[in-house]
Amino acid sequence: MMRKCRSRFVWQSNMKIDYLPDLVPGQTIDLDKFNRPPRLETDKLQQLFKERLAVKSLEYNNQFGREWLNSDGSVKHFDHPDRAEDERLNAMQEEQWAKEMGKSVEEWRLAKERAPATLTEMALTILLQRLLPERFMIVRSSAYDDYNNGVDQLIIDKETGLVVCGIDEVIENVNKPGPGMKEEKVRNKMLNGGAEVKYGARVVEGELILGDIGRVPAFYISLSKSDLVKLGAALAEESPTDFEKALLRDVKASLQAQARSYGSLNLSRNLRKSLNTFTATLESWAT
Repeated sequence: MMRKCRSRFVWQSNMKIDYLPDLVPGQTIDLDKFNRPPRLETDKLQQLFKERLAVKSLEYNNQFGREWLNSDGSVKHFDHPDRAEDERLNAMQEEQWAKEMGKSVEEWRLAKERAPATLTEMALTILLQRLLPERFMIVRSSAYDDYNNGVDQLIIDKETGLVVCGIDEVIENVNKPGPGMKEEKVRNKMLNGGAEVKYGARVVEGELILGDIGRVPAFYISLSKSDLVKLGAALAEESPTDFEKALLRDVKASLQAQARSYGSLNLSRNLRKSLNTFTATLESWAT
C-alpha cells in the first residue's frame, strides 16, 4: 500500500520581478498585441502628405508657367476634346461606387482619401519626388486615368521628353502578401501595348506639352502597411532619411526585376524601345 507523502517547501527571495511594461500582475496578457503592425495614424499622414504634395505641385506649375497640376499632385483634366464626356463618366463611376458602399458621393470621396491605398500612392509619390534626380518629374495621374487606365503615377523624364513609366501602387494585405492579381494585370497591360494615358504630359525643348500618350511601360510598386507607417514618419523630416534611401533601393530593384521579366514578352517595337529607355534611366537613380 502506497502512503501519500506530504512535504512543505518554502521559498523566499529578495529578487524583484520585472514585469513587462504597463502590465499589471495577475492581468491576462494579450499576446496578439505584440505581433500587431504599427498603427496607421490616418489623419496625421493625410495632412502631412497633402502639404508635401501641394508644395511640389506649386513648384511644377511655376516651372512651366501654367496650372497643369491639382494641389494633390494629380494632373488636371485639361482642355481635351473628350473632357466633358470623361468627367461625366467619372461622376457616374463615383456615384456607383458610393452606392455600393452605402455612402453619399462626398462620404465615398472622404473615405477614399483616407484609405491605405490612397495614402500609399501619396507617400510613394513624395518619396520619389524627394529622392529622384532633378531630370524627373513625378506626378499622380488624372482621375480619369486612375479610374479607367489603371495608372496611379507618372514619371516624366525632362531630358528625353518621355513619360518613361506608369506606376500602379499596391498596399499589401497581411493575409495575402505580395502584389498577386496586380502583377498579372500589369503584365497583361504590357502585352497589350503598354499603359495608355489620356491626360498626359511631356517636356519638349523645355516646354510642357499636354495630351494623349501611349506605349508607356507599366509597373507596380508594393508597400506593406508597416512600411507605410515608417515612411510617413520619415517624410515628416525635412531631409531624406536612411529609411527612405533604403526603400528607394528596394523600389529600384523591384522595377529592374519587372523590366527583366518583360524581356520574354512579345512586345511591340515602340513599347520595347520605351522600356529600354526607362531601364537605362533607372541607372541614374541614386542608391
